[in-house]
Amino acid sequence: MKHVTYRLQSAQIRRQWIFSALFVAQGSWLLYRGSIFPMDVRTAVGLALGVLLIVFGLCWARGALSSVSFNEREIWWTGVLGSRTRFAWADITNVEVGKNRDRADSGDVVRITHRDLGDFKLPAVIGMPRAWRDPGFEAKAAHIIATWRDAVTATSGPAA
Repeated sequence: MKHVTYRLQSAQIRRQWIFSALFVAQGSWLLYRGSIFPMDVRTAVGLALGVLLIVFGLCWARGALSSVSFNEREIWWTGVLGSRTRFAWADITNVEVGKNRDRADSGDVVRITHRDLGDFKLPAVIGMPRAWRDPGFEAKAAHIIATWRDAVTATSGPAA
């Protein structure tokens, strides 16, 4: 099997941009209205646009760089700023779908548990709630879990 790669869906990247813009706009308004430093409107708008460009850049980087790849021997993923993590399937003790946070409206994520290093959430396989949900999330998660199970079964041999 050649390697498979999953990335964030364009709707999920758009969601990051929208909520980031709203967050920056609200923060800028609060900074302008409640600032202990004297600030005119032009400075507040300039500061807001500068921060907005940085946030959009980070969202673009996450969308462009975040990915999860795997083959029959290992899984690897690239995080927000290009950080890469790679594990052999034999070192992973569990792969499961769970909630991102302990709330009913929280998105679903795929968690892997490394034998020594603990739990990790896979970055580009995210089942956000409602309209932002990746329509292929369940299939992608099932594919990752099946590949892990096949790899663990192949390395441990048939049960007696």
